[in-house]
Amino acid sequence: MKTIKQIYSGLKVAYRNWKFIRHLKLNPIPGAPYARVILLGMIFLLNTYLVPGGSPMLTEEARQRTERYLFYFEVRNQSFSEDLLKKCLEYEGVMYQEIVILQSRLETGYYTSDIFLNANNLFGMRYPGRRPTVATGIYKEHAQYAHWSDSVIDYALWQKYYLSRGYRLEDEIDSDFYLVFLNSIPYAEDPRYISKLVTLSQGDLT
Repeated sequence: MKTIKQIYSGLKVAYRNWKFIRHLKLNPIPGAPYARVILLGMIFLLNTYLVPGGSPMLTEEARQRTERYLFYFEVRNQSFSEDLLKKCLEYEGVMYQEIVILQSRLETGYYTSDIFLNANNLFGMRYPGRRPTVATGIYKEHAQYAHWSDSVIDYALWQKYYLSRGYRLEDEIDSDFYLVFLNSIPYAEDPRYISKLVTLSQGDLT
C-alpha cells in the first residue's frame, strides 16, 4: 500500500511532468490528451513505486523518453515532412544527418516513389537477414514498414549494426568520411550512388 507521503510525492512528479509535456512543441491531434493522461498516470505509478517513501525526481533521461514517446504517438497522425524526418533522426541518434536526408531524397525521388508511398521506406532498405529490424514485411524486394518513422528507426538500427561489427562512424563533422563509408560497404548497387549524393548536395558536402 502507498502511504500518503508516497502518493503526494507521486502527484508532484505527475504535475511537473504535465507542465513539461504542455510546453512540448507538438501538433494537437484527436485523442492526444487521453494519451497524455495515460502517460502521466504511468509516470506517477512508476516513480512512486521506484522510490518508496521518498521524493521521486524526474530525470533528464525520463524527460527525453517522455518527449520521444509523445512525438512518435503524434507523428503517426501527421503528414510527412522533412522537418518531422529531422526530428526522427535526432530522437534516434542517427549520425551524419545531412547526408542521410540526401539519401532519403535520392532513394524516394523527393518522396514520390512507389516504395515510399506504399511501403513507407525512406532509404531503399532491403529486409535484413541478420540484424534487428522493425520492418513488417517485404514490398517489391524492399523492406516494408507500418509507418515512415519506422524506416528511420530501422536506419538507426542499421548504423548500430555496423558499429557492432567494428566499423567506425566517428568525426561526424567530416561528411566525406561517411560518403567513403557508404561507398565501401557498399550501401547501394548503383556504382554512381555516391556521385549522385554529391550532385544532390550541390557541392556542399565536398
